[in-house]
Amino acid sequence: MVIIFLLFLVGINFQNSLVYIVCFWLIALLVINIFYTYRNLSGLTIKAISAEPCFAGEKMVLELEVSRPVKQRKSAIYFGWKNEDLVELNLQKEQSTRIKLSHSSDKRGRFSPPRIDIFTRFPTGLNTAWSYATMDIDGLVYPEPIEKKQGVDNQSSDDEASDGREILGGSSDFAGIREYQAGDSPKRIHWGQYAKTGDLYTKSFVDYESHDVWLDWQSLNISGTEPRLSHLSAMILAFHDSQRQFGLRIPGKEIPPNKGEAHKVRCLTALALYGLPQEKVA
Repeated sequence: MVIIFLLFLVGINFQNSLVYIVCFWLIALLVINIFYTYRNLSGLTIKAISAEPCFAGEKMVLELEVSRPVKQRKSAIYFGWKNEDLVELNLQKEQSTRIKLSHSSDKRGRFSPPRIDIFTRFPTGLNTAWSYATMDIDGLVYPEPIEKKQGVDNQSSDDEASDGREILGGSSDFAGIREYQAGDSPKRIHWGQYAKTGDLYTKSFVDYESHDVWLDWQSLNISGTEPRLSHLSAMILAFHDSQRQFGLRIPGKEIPPNKGEAHKVRCLTALALYGLPQEKVA
């Protein structure tokens, strides 16, 4: 605009038609550039697809679906947030595509991404067309997994069997024979051994007690809510990676022992939402 104004003054001063033509040509280029920059951004349709869960301190990934009008190709459109990563979008052949944006997260709970900056400088870079988009979606931020020295008792024992801990005096699995003791049930006398030796022996049975691990809030020797949640988060990941069955107990919620991806997500979700307003019981 400054150049056009100066040229216009020169044209008036010298009454030069060629200078007038250059001024009008530059004005036309400016208007056309503004129009095409605006047109490159207009008509976009943006839809939120998902917000992937993450741990505090990591970046949450937001997936969007962006569509363009049928007869309008789009080039060099940028999506993102200030001081975060930008994603460049080009819609030439495809009418719609999906993009992923990442935003930092610093605390656990529900994370609602701030409004997204959308802008373009196409085709000349002399103008910027911009807009904002607010997505009606949120994601979960799990507590940062930090294992503390003080933890829960893993409930290990020297007499563990592959499926639990032996309980003497059971009734399910045969464990051998022992010398007869007064009061033993006649049903458990080993008559075959009596026929061989003439001495009374009693059949011994055992049951198995499950050694499922409980990650229990009350058993933690750790002070502070967030450190406890971080420790439990680390333990959940450790047991999940080792494919061990475990349960979770926190104030107001108990999740029975289980294993698998769905169980891990359920436990981490309980930790992420612990103590937040939407989780309080009226």
